[in-house]
Amino acid sequence: MKNFTVIFIALIMIINVSVSPSYSQCGKERWSVKTLTDKDTTKIDFQNVKKSTVQKQCLMKRPTKVKNMPRMKTETNVYEIEAYVVEFKKEADQDYHVVISDLETGENMVIEIVDPDCPGIRTTSRYQALKKVRDWFTDEFNPTQSFKNTHKKVKLTGVGFFDYLHGQRGMSDNGREIHPVLKMEYSNE
Repeated sequence: MKNFTVIFIALIMIINVSVSPSYSQCGKERWSVKTLTDKDTTKIDFQNVKKSTVQKQCLMKRPTKVKNMPRMKTETNVYEIEAYVVEFKKEADQDYHVVISDLETGENMVIEIVDPDCPGIRTTSRYQALKKVRDWFTDEFNPTQSFKNTHKKVKLTGVGFFDYLHGQRGMSDNGREIHPVLKMEYSNE
């Protein structure tokens, strides 16, 4: 019986590794807030989408403490922003790190497109939206592990988020991001 148990456990481990290799690489810091899997997601008003700009997001007051915080009041809004996608890449945590630029001022900020196949995300009510935007971005931009440059005008919708300042490429001075992006399309306006 002991040998059977050891073989069974080894088999389960092999199956888990072969079926979900990226799961071990999904994010850590404030991951539940970033992926809408935290209990405070219920505080987000998904029906009240606010028009904004990169510049307006960059002017928001940064909270004094960000790292390891639960969802903050400033992270309960959904925004629609028109901007230029200027750089992007697939990060080690499987997110697509996308740098966007304000249409008028050229200020930059980061938006993140999560991997909907990371643990817990499939059970969120926003799974289909996260999968749709991920698939669209993959098809249109083909992200790789290296940064690629572009200059495409998009309209995106997503949840406001403050990241801790850790030198991310394209990050705004206040650490403001849209994380996660829920919708994106090209803008002809």
